[in-house]
Amino acid sequence: MSEPLSAVVVAAGRSQRMGFDKILSPLAGWPLLVHTLERLIQTETLAEIILVIRPGSDAEIKAAIAPLADKINIRLVPGGEQRQDSVQAGLNVVAASSEYVMIHDAARPFVTKELVDIVLAAAKLTGAAVCGAPCSDSLKQVGEDGLVRGSLDRTKLWTVQTPQIFRTQLLREAYRLAMKTGGTYTDDTAVVEKIGHPVQIVLYHGVNFKITTPSDWKLADSYIQLGEGLYGQGPTLRKHLHDLNNHLTPLLGYTYLLSNELPPDSRGKKFATSIQTAGERCQATAAAIQKIIRELFPRKNA
Repeated sequence: MSEPLSAVVVAAGRSQRMGFDKILSPLAGWPLLVHTLERLIQTETLAEIILVIRPGSDAEIKAAIAPLADKINIRLVPGGEQRQDSVQAGLNVVAASSEYVMIHDAARPFVTKELVDIVLAAAKLTGAAVCGAPCSDSLKQVGEDGLVRGSLDRTKLWTVQTPQIFRTQLLREAYRLAMKTGGTYTDDTAVVEKIGHPVQIVLYHGVNFKITTPSDWKLADSYIQLGEGLYGQGPTLRKHLHDLNNHLTPLLGYTYLLSNELPPDSRGKKFATSIQTAGERCQATAAAIQKIIRELFPRKNA
């Protein structure tokens, strides 16, 4: 990695919509926070992690992340009243050598190396980048009385996620200026937009949802149970895919040889060609499945 990258992981929320402390609660056997940090460590991209936590939770957090202590430098910082206060607290202690800083939600445990790499590449071009996807739902503007005031054109609207990556000095200066003007910022790119700096958005269709509600928790548990190591049955999925490819390779070879031995207009030639086409389609499907497995359940030390 040519430019040092630090991560500020925001874990200072109160989990009001969840109804319990989701950050330290066990998800598939491990605290949600550990799943997220483990995924970030697996990207092998980060120089350090600044973990912003609720004031007074130091002992609990240290105990939870103890298994990760020898893998990367993790520093704990107390957060503030609002998310923007917590991010700024983390920014204040990011190493001076870090040219780029990544802001990530502790409640997004499905971050991958691929995702970090594409957002970082975009940030190197513009100084600020975020991942997201175009809105797929219809959007309504609603009044305090619950009545619809109008419909919004979703064709130009995107939902944004984390990680969000910035040039460190740019984000520090943006926060310094934005805080002077007041206002509430639930998204760090909005702080950069406030000072007129462009933000590049990167399309990402992979699994990267934020665990906010009990239904999110159940869905995340299902995904994690299918994974590897901390995440469950990933090696089994890879083994089955490996076996499938081992059968497809000779099948395609045999049908190719057979097809070349048969007369061009013969019935056997047509059968052999159909079998070869089906095998090639199966091979393409297997490659697509392999990509999904890599995104959802990256290998450790891969």
